[in-house]
Amino acid sequence: MEAVVGILVALFAAALVVGMAVRAARAPRGHRLRAAFGPIMGAGETYQELHTGQRGLQDSVIESIAESEQRPSRTDSCDEGTDLPR
Repeated sequence: MEAVVGILVALFAAALVVGMAVRAARAPRGHRLRAAFGPIMGAGETYQELHTGQRGLQDSVIESIAESEQRPSRTDSCDEGTDLPR
Protein backbone atom coordinates (compact mmCIF):
# COMPACT_ATOMS: atom_id res chain seq x y z
CA MET A 1 0.00 0.00 0.00
CA GLU A 2 2.81 2.42 0.86
CA ALA A 3 4.48 1.73 -2.47
CA VAL A 4 1.28 2.57 -4.37
CA VAL A 5 0.90 5.86 -2.52
CA GLY A 6 4.56 6.69 -3.16
CA ILE A 7 4.17 5.94 -6.86
CA LEU A 8 1.03 8.07 -7.09
CA VAL A 9 2.75 11.00 -5.35
CA ALA A 10 5.73 10.68 -7.68
CA LEU A 11 3.44 10.62 -10.75
CA PHE A 12 1.59 13.69 -9.51
CA ALA A 13 4.87 15.56 -8.92
CA ALA A 14 6.12 14.53 -12.36
CA ALA A 15 2.89 15.75 -13.96
CA LEU A 16 3.30 19.13 -12.23
CA VAL A 17 6.90 19.48 -13.38
CA VAL A 18 6.05 18.51 -16.97
CA GLY A 19 3.08 20.92 -17.01
CA MET A 20 5.20 23.77 -15.68
CA ALA A 21 7.91 23.05 -18.25
CA VAL A 22 5.39 23.06 -21.10
CA ARG A 23 3.81 26.33 -19.92
CA ALA A 24 7.25 27.93 -19.60
CA ALA A 25 8.30 26.76 -23.07
CA ARG A 26 5.14 28.11 -24.71
CA ALA A 27 5.18 31.46 -22.91
CA PRO A 28 6.72 34.51 -24.58
CA ARG A 29 10.18 35.51 -23.49
CA GLY A 30 10.14 37.57 -20.31
CA HIS A 31 6.95 35.95 -19.00
CA ARG A 32 8.14 32.37 -18.61
CA LEU A 33 8.43 32.19 -14.84
CA ARG A 34 5.05 33.82 -14.35
CA ALA A 35 3.45 31.45 -16.85
CA ALA A 36 5.08 28.41 -15.29
CA PHE A 37 4.33 29.20 -11.64
CA GLY A 38 1.05 31.11 -12.13
CA PRO A 39 -1.31 28.17 -11.55
CA ILE A 40 0.55 27.07 -8.43
CA MET A 41 0.55 30.59 -7.02
CA GLY A 42 -3.15 30.92 -7.81
CA ALA A 43 -3.87 27.68 -5.98
CA GLY A 44 -1.85 28.90 -3.00
CA GLU A 45 -3.74 32.18 -2.92
CA THR A 46 -7.08 30.37 -3.11
CA TYR A 47 -6.00 28.10 -0.24
CA GLN A 48 -5.03 31.15 1.81
CA GLU A 49 -8.37 32.83 1.07
CA LEU A 50 -10.27 29.74 2.20
CA HIS A 51 -8.05 29.22 5.23
CA THR A 52 -8.08 32.82 6.54
CA GLY A 53 -11.43 34.01 5.20
CA GLN A 54 -9.86 37.16 3.73
CA ARG A 55 -9.63 38.36 0.14
CA GLY A 56 -6.53 37.53 -1.79
CA LEU A 57 -4.05 39.97 -3.25
CA GLN A 58 -5.45 39.80 -6.78
CA ASP A 59 -9.00 40.54 -5.63
CA SER A 60 -7.77 43.42 -3.47
CA VAL A 61 -5.83 44.97 -6.35
CA ILE A 62 -8.78 44.66 -8.74
CA GLU A 63 -11.12 46.27 -6.20
CA SER A 64 -8.65 49.09 -5.54
CA ILE A 65 -8.32 49.86 -9.25
CA ALA A 66 -12.09 49.84 -9.72
CA GLU A 67 -12.54 52.26 -6.81
CA SER A 68 -9.88 54.63 -8.12
CA GLU A 69 -11.50 54.68 -11.57
CA GLN A 70 -14.92 55.54 -10.11
CA ARG A 71 -13.64 58.23 -7.75
CA PRO A 72 -12.83 61.54 -9.51
CA SER A 73 -9.45 63.02 -8.74
CA ARG A 74 -8.90 66.60 -7.58
CA THR A 75 -7.68 67.63 -11.03
CA ASP A 76 -10.86 66.37 -12.74
CA SER A 77 -13.22 68.63 -10.79
CA CYS A 78 -12.97 71.95 -12.64
CA ASP A 79 -10.77 74.37 -14.57
CA GLU A 80 -8.62 76.82 -12.67
CA GLY A 81 -10.42 80.01 -11.80
CA THR A 82 -13.92 78.81 -12.80
CA ASP A 83 -16.60 76.76 -11.19
CA LEU A 84 -17.45 74.98 -14.43
CA PRO A 85 -16.48 71.37 -14.96
CA ARG A 86 -14.11 70.61 -17.82
